[in-house]
Amino acid sequence: MTILGRFLADETGTAMIEFCFVIPIVMTIFMASVEASLYMARHAMMERSVDIVVRGIRLGHYDSLTHNQLKTEICKSGMLGKSVQSCVDAMSIWMQPINTANFAMVAPPHFCVDKSEPINPLLQPTGTEFAYGSDNEIMLMRICLKEDPMFPTSIIGAQMTKAEPDGAYALISTTIFVNEPG
Repeated sequence: MTILGRFLADETGTAMIEFCFVIPIVMTIFMASVEASLYMARHAMMERSVDIVVRGIRLGHYDSLTHNQLKTEICKSGMLGKSVQSCVDAMSIWMQPINTANFAMVAPPHFCVDKSEPINPLLQPTGTEFAYGSDNEIMLMRICLKEDPMFPTSIIGAQMTKAEPDGAYALISTTIFVNEPG
């Protein structure tokens, strides 16, 4: 038997070839499931934090919150894996009253914090971005929190951050509540 014949008849290493074909598929499924479950956990924690703070607002537990205090309260209520300050820096809140005469609502803008921009803690939102409303007024609040993906170069991580220029994805929560009289 010639050297070429022995080489072609040799079956050692065939498991490595199968491994090389299968491992990229298995790793893609693994990274996608971790990324998706982390996204769902972060979103559920943000929704819960917003619900806790909005319930406190409705029940009168907070006398008068500023914009930054509202963001701090949401972040302190249980954000997953972030310090309070980094959560506040990555969050934007839009809140406006709903006109009950005709229920004409201003559509909440699709804006979030651009994490590539420097943060100015003294910058306060304008009246068209954040207004408290008065007693018995229905309020529409939209919270947007930017999060970094765990695997930004994976298929899922790249798709989640495609629309955002800063490489993060946006978690968005919208809620409606009534300002209680008092």
